Amino acid sequence: MKKLLLPLFIFISFGIIAQTPSTFTFNINGSPLPTGLVAALDNAAQRWNNYLIITVPIKVNITLVNGSYYPFSGLTLANGRTNFVNAPVTDHIYPTALANQLAGTALNSGEYDMDIYVNLYTSFYYGTGKPTNSKMDFITFIMHEIGHGLGFYSDGYVNSSNIGSFGNIPPSALSPLTTSFPWHGQDSVPTIYDKFIIKQSQNHLVGIAPEHTTMLGDSIKHTTNYFDGPTYANASNGGLPVKLSGGTGAFTLGVDLLHLHSSVCNSIMSYCWGMGDTVRKPASFEIGILKEIGWNINPASSVNDIALVENTFTIYPNPSHDNIFLSSSFPKEKIKSIEIKNILGERVAVLANNANSDVSMLSKGIYFITILTDEFQAVQKFIKE
Repeated sequence: MKKLLLPLFIFISFGIIAQTPSTFTFNINGSPLPTGLVAALDNAAQRWNNYLIITVPIKVNITLVNGSYYPFSGLTLANGRTNFVNAPVTDHIYPTALANQLAGTALNSGEYDMDIYVNLYTSFYYGTGKPTNSKMDFITFIMHEIGHGLGFYSDGYVNSSNIGSFGNIPPSALSPLTTSFPWHGQDSVPTIYDKFIIKQSQNHLVGIAPEHTTMLGDSIKHTTNYFDGPTYANASNGGLPVKLSGGTGAFTLGVDLLHLHSSVCNSIMSYCWGMGDTVRKPASFEIGILKEIGWNINPASSVNDIALVENTFTIYPNPSHDNIFLSSSFPKEKIKSIEIKNILGERVAVLANNANSDVSMLSKGIYFITILTDEFQAVQKFIKE
């Protein structure tokens, strides 16, 4: 959603913890707490969890505000790390939600991976159905905000003197907002997302002009920007780079570069959706962008964009040592197969079509159980201990 950094006053009155097991935790500050908000958060997190391989939990700090004078519905500030162990690209800042997965450990112990501000003045719909045209779908909205923390995040900046830079956003540009973690907007390096931004000329935006110059400021502000992911993103977009926001001759921090263009519809990270719309599944090119910057993708649900049907089955206990129980909400006779795949997408077992299944033969690790019917595939993550 549109994010304009204007003066506002943040308050914190109480904290609530919500959690999607083994993947996301949410710390919620502020009041009042709307009915259904926690369930909607977990729903959105599970949707991202269906696509991403998350081995280090992602910690989200949410602050609720309420007022017509706030110039946003939501705003996300991401934590980050540079040149960590196993970093695929040096001298680029990775959001810690991703850096932790690549490093295999929490690099930011005691810190959140992202701060999300939510303005409750917005008329949100917290259910799983379709909102009316007068309400904004909270699941779509919060998936969008989480998406920024996952990596749709640029630290390109143009100040009031038209000086452009990457990785040099002063705290004063955020004021009076602050982060719950040390601000990495002045690490003097671009984000890994920035690495793939190009202009219509095919020149990369990073390096197109010297840092701290009006030449770079003009380059950021003028003409269309694209995310050019040659390995995954473009392949998921008909072989073409994905059009980004900005390039209109002005620069708005928190809006330009880090969103898909408003013409790129059916995507969570664009401006195409609004009141009454639901876009609760990332487009194939959005998954391609995340894969391009380093995310490992659930092989059952990657750029093939399979139909993921929620609330169709549950696995318990999860994690498990020996036996798991599958509880399904659709008729048993419609199930064609039940497969277990490893994180490489390799089928390692086929389960019988019954409630109780022995998984003692599996090695410890993360697996994906897929139920296949004639109409769709339903996927759930499973951890073998």
